[in-house]
Amino acid sequence: MTPTFFVLTTFALLVAVVLFSFWQDRHVTRVRPPAGHFVDTAEGKVHLITRGEGKGDKLPVVMLHGSFTNALDMDIDLAGKLAKDRQVILPDRPGHGFSDRGPDSWRVDVQVAAMREAVKKQGADRYVLCGQSYGAATALVWALAYPEDVAGLVLVAPVTHPWPYGVRWYIRMGNNPRYGWLFRRSFIALYSRYGAPRGVARALRGCKAAPYYYERSRTALSFRAAEFHWNAQDICRLYEQLVPMEGLYPKIKVPTEVVAGTHDLTVILPIHGRRLADQLPDCNLDIIDGGGHALHHSHPERCLDAIDRVDQRLEMAARSPLESALRAITAVFPQRTATK
Repeated sequence: MTPTFFVLTTFALLVAVVLFSFWQDRHVTRVRPPAGHFVDTAEGKVHLITRGEGKGDKLPVVMLHGSFTNALDMDIDLAGKLAKDRQVILPDRPGHGFSDRGPDSWRVDVQVAAMREAVKKQGADRYVLCGQSYGAATALVWALAYPEDVAGLVLVAPVTHPWPYGVRWYIRMGNNPRYGWLFRRSFIALYSRYGAPRGVARALRGCKAAPYYYERSRTALSFRAAEFHWNAQDICRLYEQLVPMEGLYPKIKVPTEVVAGTHDLTVILPIHGRRLADQLPDCNLDIIDGGGHALHHSHPERCLDAIDRVDQRLEMAARSPLESALRAITAVFPQRTATK
C-alpha cells in the first residue's frame, strides 16, 4: 500500500463519516420530534413541556435539566407524580432539545432570562425551581436574578462552586475552536450511533429507567454536532460564572432543599452540596449514602420528598401566628375517631 493510497483512503473515509454525521443529525431530529410546544421570547423560541396544567392549588414547579440531555430527563421519573396536584413546567434550556440558541446563550443568566419569559407566558408568576446538576446552577442564578419569582429551591446533585479539577477530555475537544468541528462530526457522530445507548445504560445501571431512558429521553438529540458543541461550551464556561456567584449565595433567603450523593463522581459533595448548604440561610441538605449523580432517576422518591418539604415550609411561613399556635395546641391532643 503506497502512502498516497493510504492518505486518499483515509480522507475518503473521513469525508464519508462527516456526511454521515449531517445525515444522522437530520434523521435524529425528524424521528424524535418535539414533545411539547414553543414559546417566543426575546432570545428566540423556547421549547416547553407542561404537565398537570390547572390542577391543584400548590405552586407550580419549574424543572431544569442538566447537561447532555433535555426537558424529558426531568419528566421521566418526577413530573408525572408532581402533576397530580400542580402545574409542572419543563423547559429545554437554550440550545438543548428544541430551544433556540443565541450567540450569548452560554451565559447562564441569558438562558434564565429566556426561560423565565417563557414560563411567565404560561401564567406562572411564582413557583418552586427544581434543577439537577447544571440545571441546579441555573436555578441558583434564577433565584439571584429574580427573587420575586422564586418561592423555593430543590437542587439535585448541584454544581455550585468552582472546582479544582478540569472538565473531561471529550468536552474540551468538543469545544476546541480549531479542531472541535471535525471531532464533533467524526468521533461524536460515530459514538452517538454505536456507543451512546450502551454508555447511558451503564451510567444508569440500577435505575428503573435504565432500559428505556435513551429512547424515552431522546438523548440522541444531545449528540447532534451543534448541540454537543453547545453542551461543551456551557460546561467549559460555567467555571468563570461560578466564581463571582459563590459570594452571593447568602442573599438567597427562600426555603432550599439540596439532595446529593456520597458517590457522585461528577459533582463532588464536599466541593458543591456541603459548601452551598453552609452558605444558604434556609437550607436543608439531604445526603444519600451511596448515591451517584443521577439521583432523580436512582432515588426519585428522595427528590419528591424534598419538593414536599419545600411545600410544607412555604405553608408554615404563610400561616398566621395564631393559626400556627392553634395547630400546635390541637396536635397535642389525640384525634377522636367516629364510632357507629
